[in-house]
This record gives sequence, structure tokens and C-alpha cells, in this order.
Amino acid sequence: MGIQDKNLLSIISKLLKAEIKNIGIPTKGTPQGGIISPLLSNIVLNELDWWVSNQWETLETQKTYTFWNKYKALKNTNLKEMYIVRYADDFKIFCRNHKTAQKAFIAVKSWLKERLGLEISPEKSRVINLRKNYSNFLGFKLKVYNKGRKAVVKSHMSDKAIKNVIKEIKEKIKSIQKKRKIDTISKYNATILGMHNYYKVATHVSIDFNRIDFLVRKSLNARLNKIRSDTGFTSKTYTKFYGNYKFKKWYISNVALFPIAGVKMFNPMNFTQEICNYTTKGRNLIHDNLKQINPKTLQYIMKNPVQGQSAEYNDNRISLYVGQNGKCSITGKVLEIGNMECHHKKPRELGGKDEYSNLTFVTKSVHELIHATVEETIKKYKDSVKLDVNELKKLNKLRLLVGICVI
Repeated sequence: MGIQDKNLLSIISKLLKAEIKNIGIPTKGTPQGGIISPLLSNIVLNELDWWVSNQWETLETQKTYTFWNKYKALKNTNLKEMYIVRYADDFKIFCRNHKTAQKAFIAVKSWLKERLGLEISPEKSRVINLRKNYSNFLGFKLKVYNKGRKAVVKSHMSDKAIKNVIKEIKEKIKSIQKKRKIDTISKYNATILGMHNYYKVATHVSIDFNRIDFLVRKSLNARLNKIRSDTGFTSKTYTKFYGNYKFKKWYISNVALFPIAGVKMFNPMNFTQEICNYTTKGRNLIHDNLKQINPKTLQYIMKNPVQGQSAEYNDNRISLYVGQNGKCSITGKVLEIGNMECHHKKPRELGGKDEYSNLTFVTKSVHELIHATVEETIKKYKDSVKLDVNELKKLNKLRLLVGICVI
């Protein structure tokens, strides 16, 4: 497969030969749902990705075209337009018409058999007209419909996914009925939030969860109505994700239950797939994104954790340096070894933690100015730093969080 990293090969070998509880050491294959399966799928099917992609999308042409001009030029050939979307061993190939789809289906089936020795599932593999029927993929069902002059995707949770979600929610409701403890309620809330986060990319997710809410409402009322209350504690997470909804809140043991129907469609942000560590162009794009960061300074931070501080603090310190592009958050000056300090916005003695959002990288002089209380010291560092109006506002915000008056 072209893998030259012996460490990776060793890890794969150990995972394949690892003992399975109550079964023993396997002689072939991997256990259902094993963590090695997605990795092996990506290794084996990477060749399929490029083979399909090179039929159209990344086909090298004799002339150099811009994206749209290349597309127009390819349309004038006899090549078959197709695109692949793959997640582990589950993939879809999208074609322009039924004739192309039938040819692609036969070609891919033969290629997998001859090249990789893999059989496809007859039950799950078929050609579907997305303008007439839904197609299931990763817990979603997709269909295309016309919107003006464009064809757009209409997506729902799949029927199987809805059944599984209903079953899981009902199990969590039963758990709360049997055991009215904070951890049981937290697991219920975490389950609801996790479902919302996964399925929120479906265009009609709010309709699906309204339906789910309707179907589990009877169970919710029957099992929890006698132990619920209308007052209690609303967590920050509830306020963040569901604060704008006007649903009637249910409290169990003074903790608010997350609303099942409280989800809105989220348009997933696109990103370039060319950024990676494995191609020259991909590495150049990574370097362009990190060109403001001094690699020597970053290496110094990584190799010299602050003694006596938590692992969370030192890990976030590295991320913070990269996140701030190696610059002071107040002045914008480049941070240098010996002139950079990681500041707690809210001090530990006031309840501050080592989490990323509570840290900021500043120069030494700025750090002194944040904590300075003596007038002479303030004047000394203020004259040396020379802050403008906006920078002074930022500094004063940090001084207030520390519990010191503005300057």
C-alpha cells in the first residue's frame, strides 16, 4: 500500500493481533466497530478515491485551465462526470445522469474486485435517482429537488436513525426514572446535545426532531411527570445552545432537561482538502498559514513546559501561541523567547482555570502593566510599551478581570 513508516506498520500489526475480550486473539479480520477499521478503510480505499477522482475531477489536462474553464473543456469530451464522497468504508459516487451512473457502478464494482479483492454489498449497493428517491448515507437520507434554476439537496435523518434516536432517548428517560441523580440527568442532556450536534447539518433536522419529540413525549410524561418541577438550575450550556428557545423547561432534581426539539439546521463550513502533510502543495499551504509563527520559538515552548503548572496549562500554552500567530494579544508585537508570558485572564485565586479561553500570551512589559498597582510602576511600563487607545482598552479589560482599577 506504499506505507513506509515502520512505526505505523507496527501499530497496525499490534492492533490486528490484539486480544478481543471473551473471544481471544483473532486469526483474520477485525471486530465489528473496532477502532482499527476506519484506519484500514482509509489505507485500502485511498487508491479508490484517486482512481475515481482521476476519471474527472483531478484529471490532468494537456493545457492549464482555471477551474471553470477546465470544467467546460471536460464537458466537451466523452469522459464521464463523477465525484466520490467517502467516510471509512461507506461511499457514494455522484454522476450527472443514469447512463453514466450505471457505467460507473459496473466499473467500480469490477475495479474493487480485481484491484483490491473486495466484494460490495448487494443489498446496500445500487444506482439511485436522487431526483425521485432518497439515498441513505451516514444516518442521513438525501434527495435533490429543483429550487428556481438550481438543483439543491433536501436532507433528513434516515428512518433507521430516527428509530435508534427514539430508542436511545427512551432508555435515558427510564434511567432518570429509576435513578434521579445528577450524573443520570447529565448523561441524558449529553445524549440530546450529541444528537443535535451530529444531525444538525441535515436541512430538515428541525422537522425530524419535532417528530421525535412528539413520539417520545408520551414516555416522557408518563415516566417523569410526577418527579419534575417548573423551577430549578439552568446551566451555561443550556443557555448557550437553547437559551433562545421558548420551550417550557422541565427540571429534574433542580437540573433543566435539554429540549429534544431544540435544534436548528447548521450550514457546515467548507475547507480546502488540499491542506495536508502528504503533498508538496499541502505542506506549502500549512506553512503559509503558519508563516507568522517562529518555528524556533514554538519548538522552545513545546520542549520547555512551565514547571509546577498543569498539563492542561502547558498544552493550551502551545495552542495559544499558534492561535495568536506568535504575537502579543495586546500590542500585536512578535513574541520572543525571554519576552513572552502566558497570563490568566481570571486569576486562580478568583476561580480562574487553566482552560484555553482563560489564557492569553503577552510580552513581559504588558504583563507587568496588567498587574501593576503602584503609580510609578504603571507610569514606567506605560511609557515603555506606548499603547494606543484600542490597546489600552484591551489592557484595562484584563486589569478589571484581575481585580485592579483601569489606568
